[in-house]
Amino acid sequence: MSTSWLRIRDEETNGGPAGTLAVCFAPTGAHGSTFASWHGRLPDGMALALVTPPGRGTRVDEEPVVDMAGYADAVAAQLRERAAGRRLVLIGVSLGALLAFEVCRRLAATGLPVARLCVVAGQSPGDFTGPGGEVTLQDARAFATDTGLTDPELLADPEFEEVLLPPVQADLTLAAHYDGRESAPVHVPLRAVWALDDPHVPEAAVRRWREWTTADCTVLSVPGGHYAHQENPAAVLSACLDGLPGTAGPSRRAVLGGGAAVVSGTVLALGTTAATAPKAAAAQPTAAPAAGDAFDGDPTDPVQLAVAMIRQNTSNPGDGAITLPYARMLEEIFRTAGVATEIVPTPKEGNVHFFARVPADGGSAREKPLVLLGHSDVVPATGDTWTREPFTGEIADGRLYGRGALDMKGVNAAFVAALLRHVRQGTRFDRDIVFWSDCDEEQGPYGVRWLLTEHPDKVAAGAVLTEGGWVLDQRDGRTPMIAALTCNDKRSLLLRLEASSYATHTSKPFGGQALIRLGEVLEELGSWRAAIRPNALSRTYFAELAQATADPALAAAVREMLDARTEERRNRAGHEVVRLSDTPELHNALLRTTLAFTSAKAGYYPSIVPGTATAEFRAAFLPGGDDPGRIVAELRALIGSRATLTVVGNPGESEEQALDRLRGYLAVADSSYDTDVFRAWQEAVRRTHPGVRATAGQFEAVTSAVPFREQDVPVYGMYPFTVTRDMLKRMHGTDEYIGVEALRQGTETVYQLLAGLRAGA
Repeated sequence: MSTSWLRIRDEETNGGPAGTLAVCFAPTGAHGSTFASWHGRLPDGMALALVTPPGRGTRVDEEPVVDMAGYADAVAAQLRERAAGRRLVLIGVSLGALLAFEVCRRLAATGLPVARLCVVAGQSPGDFTGPGGEVTLQDARAFATDTGLTDPELLADPEFEEVLLPPVQADLTLAAHYDGRESAPVHVPLRAVWALDDPHVPEAAVRRWREWTTADCTVLSVPGGHYAHQENPAAVLSACLDGLPGTAGPSRRAVLGGGAAVVSGTVLALGTTAATAPKAAAAQPTAAPAAGDAFDGDPTDPVQLAVAMIRQNTSNPGDGAITLPYARMLEEIFRTAGVATEIVPTPKEGNVHFFARVPADGGSAREKPLVLLGHSDVVPATGDTWTREPFTGEIADGRLYGRGALDMKGVNAAFVAALLRHVRQGTRFDRDIVFWSDCDEEQGPYGVRWLLTEHPDKVAAGAVLTEGGWVLDQRDGRTPMIAALTCNDKRSLLLRLEASSYATHTSKPFGGQALIRLGEVLEELGSWRAAIRPNALSRTYFAELAQATADPALAAAVREMLDARTEERRNRAGHEVVRLSDTPELHNALLRTTLAFTSAKAGYYPSIVPGTATAEFRAAFLPGGDDPGRIVAELRALIGSRATLTVVGNPGESEEQALDRLRGYLAVADSSYDTDVFRAWQEAVRRTHPGVRATAGQFEAVTSAVPFREQDVPVYGMYPFTVTRDMLKRMHGTDEYIGVEALRQGTETVYQLLAGLRAGA
């Protein structure tokens, strides 16, 4: 008779005892053989430790345990004996999730640390309220049949039934008598994994694991059913082990020469992890790598990717960024994954576009490609004082800081990580998926429009996903409320203001100096408000907001604004909407034409009162809203003779030509939201943010979407992670940041969206 509760496999695989043990708890009625497909798949330095309870496997002659406390105490005792000095990762499947949790509690209570708790296809402790009644063999037979635990023909054989059913009966009894309400959360990082086609443990049940840790909790999904750990071991291992500190996979450079098949089998399918965890960067920020440094982390971890992207300084001074080192880094990441890439140079040296293409299933696409369009350039981080270094990717207090963290390297990281996770899992899509990193989105002549003109056959897009709509929380700052996928952008017009008087010596100042006149006019323009005129997309968004918000006053104001029949009532109600909003600047921009002041200039010598003073500002217009020419005329009437207002167009353009060009942009139709991509996004939000309203919306800024929309290609905008007012205010500002866990959750939304485009889905 065996008395060991622990059997360690693959100890010598990598040249010595493993430094990390993946302790695996089997589902109901099963034993160590359920993890047979995991052997040899773990990262270097890690071994399988299989929990072997009595009554099954090598201990089939022993009496099964039907008490949760006794079970957990026995396993914890063996781990304390055999795991001294090793890192522990506890992985429980189905009922094994509860067992892993209870063992984790006991280890923590005795000071033996656990690096991560992973629960797969399991209900959380709070779902169990024992004591239940007696569990019979008939109950065990019904469970085994219903869950597909074993072949029904085996159950029909009395000899097999005698072996198979008692462990199932014992585990069901254990669960029936377990009251999770008597337990307390652990302070251990937790990964909760649910299977897309699991009919027994739904997504909502897996999400409830968030309540059972006071540390970080990441919820992920994998293809497969209730026994996905057997059906899709690579995906489950990846979900459980990715980003785990202190484990190492094969060197990425070592496999580069082996071809795509070797790379896919060694790096992608086996769930390798990075040697440095993202959180380590918070404690010990490292210097930014030199241009062209390779990425040595896990390409499916969006936080590691975002840090590496931020460390590539791709500031755009106005005439385009130097993006070649950034593109080289992406090239290595995708090529290592076996994905074809291309770098397209522009006339400016070092200024390049990057493409990676995952082909459709069998090379035969049912649909035109989906383009994941990000931009690699960022605005400069000069002029205002940062308290964090803008290009080190520092992580502190759950935030990732750096220029481009929000706009838009965080989104780029989510796109790349989600796509490569599918590649790792062998997903086949019904269309090509193209990741495109644009070099000149912020400023410069060689952006998307240039590439589509110069290389019209490069991307025959069927739909485009790029930056855009936001995920907002309720007023509590914790509960997601509404997610928007934007279907059109505002467009802006650059205006210049000039006040003049006469220049003179500073010893003889006078009333009406140019600078004073300019200041007076700017103050008046700063108080100017356009009328509230929500367009069709804004009306759709705010109607959903009224349903989503838990604030009855905000909901009432929104409904009054949308129902108003006069401009006066609409303006009054719209003012209340903005006042009551937790993101007033955002919601104000979605309702009216806005003015944003960007620069001022006067003076050229310290003893001269200047004769002229100028300022520039942008007027941003909603499609279907105000006519630009009418707004310019209204502003001129407000200014009167105190200053001159000029429309700044392209070189050689007249004012009317510039206004007509803007009217043409504003007339481009909204992207239809009756498409499979839009529906895939809605379903993705439903899965990753249950109960959140997922709506079409208007974006408040300008993106690279217009050239596509002019060709009737639908373009959708998303920032898939939750944001706050403070985060939005720091976009293009100082100490720009995003939430680390929000980025992981947003990446899951992108992953689920892509999952909706699988071949045969």
